[in-house]
Amino acid sequence: MTRQPMRFAMLLAAGCAAWQPSSAHANPEDTQFWLVGFARGKLDDDVFLTVDASYRWRDPEFGADQQTFRLSVEKALDDEVRIGGGMSLFQTGGVSEYRPHQQFRYASKGLDLRTRFEQRWFDGADQVELRIRQRVQYTQPVASQVEVFGSAEWFGIVQSRRDGGRRGTEQVRNIVGLAYQVSDRLEIAPSYMLQITPRDGRPDAISHVPQLTLNWSF
Repeated sequence: MTRQPMRFAMLLAAGCAAWQPSSAHANPEDTQFWLVGFARGKLDDDVFLTVDASYRWRDPEFGADQQTFRLSVEKALDDEVRIGGGMSLFQTGGVSEYRPHQQFRYASKGLDLRTRFEQRWFDGADQVELRIRQRVQYTQPVASQVEVFGSAEWFGIVQSRRDGGRRGTEQVRNIVGLAYQVSDRLEIAPSYMLQITPRDGRPDAISHVPQLTLNWSF
């Protein structure tokens, strides 16, 4: 890897990790660490399977640690467009969440646009929560076996799990990271996520989340 792309990628990741908006100093903040694993492969020439799981260590003052498991199946309509859906299970402390989802993806030349619609079933909720997620991601090779990537994702609640609960923006996630191709099948991707959660009548909550992602292809 040449020095110039490496320096650029390191400065980009370090700058995002160190950056905090001026208003964030008065906002509640926490630091988390997420370990994430993906396994991806083909079920047929145009049918793709993705299985992912994570463990999310969180500050107890902001919530219990969380474990996740998700399965998604996509069908390619052409070289750039896929549609699909799946199911996930989230465990947060003693609370379980079951989450079916449907999604649309457009991917071309490093750009990956995804719209995901989720139905979130919680223990003890008044009703199913409906949520839309819009993600924009871009990936750029910077050297042999190394890519830099960044994404922004908006989460919007259409129907709250509580009667009369709030709607609209639930959170925004911004991620920047590097991906290193260890072998034909394995990729390691350290990254940093800045998560912003609006709160009614109170300052936004800010989460700083270093992540380590393992991507396995089969």
